[in-house]
Amino acid sequence: MQTITYDTMSKKIKGSFWKATKDINKPTIIYIHGGGLIFGNRNDLPRDYIDLFLKNGYSVFAPDYLLAPESSYRDIVDSLKKGISYFLDHFDEFGLKNNQYILFGRSAGAYLCMQLIASGLSPTPKALIDFYGFESLLAPNLLRPNALYSSYPKVNEHELKSLISNSPVSNSSYESRFLIYVYARQTAKWQKMIFDDGETEIKITKESFNDKFPPTYVCQSNADPDVPFINSIMLKEKLSNARLIPVNSKEHDFDRTVTTDTIKIYERVIAWLSDIVG
Repeated sequence: MQTITYDTMSKKIKGSFWKATKDINKPTIIYIHGGGLIFGNRNDLPRDYIDLFLKNGYSVFAPDYLLAPESSYRDIVDSLKKGISYFLDHFDEFGLKNNQYILFGRSAGAYLCMQLIASGLSPTPKALIDFYGFESLLAPNLLRPNALYSSYPKVNEHELKSLISNSPVSNSSYESRFLIYVYARQTAKWQKMIFDDGETEIKITKESFNDKFPPTYVCQSNADPDVPFINSIMLKEKLSNARLIPVNSKEHDFDRTVTTDTIKIYERVIAWLSDIVG
């Protein structure tokens, strides 16, 4: 694994790169981690899944990005654009033959992938892999308190303030900032923690984006307690080239623990990629 550092407007950010063991002509997978745009880091994808991609010819580049509430939506997206631009401009330094890429996001990372595509990335990704993401942070079922997180012990504002930094954050452990996310979902203040006044997301509609999105693989638990499964159904209706694969699970991040079943899920993704990009 190779660690690289690149500049954004507010701080230096790191990325991790793993080079495929063969077929380096294939596109690189740019992986964007989840965490509600509030917590998480570039190295949260279990190594077993990374190794599957590498063995099948797909290098993996995983950038960190700015996190809320210290940074807002615009700066978060811009920090990811910087990471993608770094890859596009320096692919040869990674020993790659081309800068073609596939976007892969889990949860909020998938949302950010979609916002990046909608913003007009150039060149565009060859494919999009969406694991339990959401196409809109402003979906009605995400604007109200979440039942799962409301069942947790209440996080008060004093606890919240103790967890928020005075400077931009781009990398965190699950433990150090998860309670910020719990507070956001308990109080329905998630969106207020992401968007500054006047900021909003890019609305993805069938009329505007159906022909602009690459082939898309959507995979989500059919009983997801965090992001309702209907959100993926709504995305599928907007993108004619999307494939929706339900997983029979009550876990949001059904692939958090590596099992023979989750390995098979990733193998099916790789088979789909083979049909799409060769």
